[in-house]
Amino acid sequence: MTTRSDSDVRQDAGELSTRDASAQTAPPEAASPETETAPPVPPSTHHPFAVQVSTWLLQYPRLRIAVYALASLIIGMTQGLGINLVSSNLPGIQGSLGISNVESYWLVAAYTATSVTGTILLYKIRTQFGFRRFGEYGLLFFAVASMAQTFTHDFQTALAVRAVMGFAMASLGPLALFYMFEIFPPAKKLTAGLCFGLAGSQIALPVSRIISPHLLDLGHWHQLTTLESGLSLICLAIIWILPLTHPPRVKVFERTDWISYPLIATAVACMSVVLTMGRYYWWQEKDWIGEVLVAGIIALTLSFMVELKRKNPIIDLRWLMTPEMLLFTGSMLFVRMLLSEQTTGMVGFLNLVGLLNDQLVTLFLVILAATFAGLVVVSIIHKANRIAYIHLFSIALIGAASLMDASSTVDIRPEQFYLTQGMIAFAGAIFLPTSLWLGFIRALQFGQSQIISFVLVFLSTQNVGAQVGSAFLGTIQILREKFHSAALVEHINLQNPLVVERIARYSHLLKPVLNDGNQLNAEGLALLSQKVTQQAGLLAYNDVFMVVSYMSLGCFVVLCAHIWVGRIQTKKRAAAEVVA
Repeated sequence: MTTRSDSDVRQDAGELSTRDASAQTAPPEAASPETETAPPVPPSTHHPFAVQVSTWLLQYPRLRIAVYALASLIIGMTQGLGINLVSSNLPGIQGSLGISNVESYWLVAAYTATSVTGTILLYKIRTQFGFRRFGEYGLLFFAVASMAQTFTHDFQTALAVRAVMGFAMASLGPLALFYMFEIFPPAKKLTAGLCFGLAGSQIALPVSRIISPHLLDLGHWHQLTTLESGLSLICLAIIWILPLTHPPRVKVFERTDWISYPLIATAVACMSVVLTMGRYYWWQEKDWIGEVLVAGIIALTLSFMVELKRKNPIIDLRWLMTPEMLLFTGSMLFVRMLLSEQTTGMVGFLNLVGLLNDQLVTLFLVILAATFAGLVVVSIIHKANRIAYIHLFSIALIGAASLMDASSTVDIRPEQFYLTQGMIAFAGAIFLPTSLWLGFIRALQFGQSQIISFVLVFLSTQNVGAQVGSAFLGTIQILREKFHSAALVEHINLQNPLVVERIARYSHLLKPVLNDGNQLNAEGLALLSQKVTQQAGLLAYNDVFMVVSYMSLGCFVVLCAHIWVGRIQTKKRAAAEVVA
């Protein structure tokens, strides 16, 4: 297959045009028949006030750059906070809704179950109806859903609203990118523009941890939802005031979408529920986990059968099954799993030693600074021939940080995690934009029909990868905790004078409140049991950190081999051309 030059692809990528990017250079079978024959939909006009604002900002180029960059940051952060505000504050939300720890994770599962498939539908709406309707209706839907959370006081209503929020937020991620693209020339849109366009969503996790303690102090979880409502209204005002360049609008909806889309949505929702809730109910203990998994597999299989027979599928499975895309998907999924060391490993470890969000503010400020630093650095050094080495460096950072974390003890405090978690945040910040750039380039080389497929792959690897990473690392932590607990209990013998001394020490601490000797001994033994359980959990988290370091080492070796093989093949092709 003949592909275009990198500069041509960058030009099309910068404009994010929906016209078939492969019409001139790709073979006929790569072009969409409907795209070639269907007349384009006339573009929509901007609001008159938006046109006036745009005309005024053009007179002040620097101010325009600042305004559009701030708009992108606010929209991206709104999307990220919608994901992270609830998941970062589940202990506080439990009390407000009167639910258990396990039940609270259903709020996370409901949100992630609808977010990926919502992006597919809203992308097609953007392609056919334009930016204005895409942004206005999507954000209006998001604003209504977020405001509805303010009036929810029971678990069932909160669960339904979170599912609607997951679908509604799908419009925000692309909009954040488009606003950042608006201020960059075509050659820089997929380098610096892409890096800074992802800034809002990437800094949302540390920001949510930093601001949450203050919001919860003001009014429980409803203050979190009030913040989301306010941000959604600000984003809606941004869409009305700041216009975006309209790419050509193309009719992309088909009747078969009404069959494919529900199947894909069902499959993604079932997988999300299983991955999120499986380790809390335990994988083999509840029959419904297997039933939901089977339903997801059946829906996924049926969607594949439908998509393979379509001329213009939502997901181009044949393209996704090519070696390049399989490698891209696998690497994105794997690295996203490695990055779960921060959310599942480090946060879980510190929570186990009794630290909450209000004691971790400085740590997440360090993570926030490292994320910004990574985005700035990668926007400067980003070039096509450096991507493999950037990925190599990011994986090495994750592996080294995890190895350093694997020696943590019960006496460790957030200060000891500043360096390692900063390294992981920096690694994630330089890996994600370069990977997204690489995927966009490959998708654009095959035309507009592959854009939706790539969007689904990218979002799936981010959302599902995070879920798989949390489920995998969380399961390892539980299994290793049981192992270490059994090993520690074996050595606890009441005939051992050291054990008796430790129980007596714990009992002595309770003498001011207890007088009965039998109760003192019982409470001292209970405290010893708690300490054993805590120590087993900490040792299990160290095992999790070590597993992440081993996985990083394996990924590092595989990537080195891939680079080495690619160099050999390049030299062979060059030698063959010289001989010819």
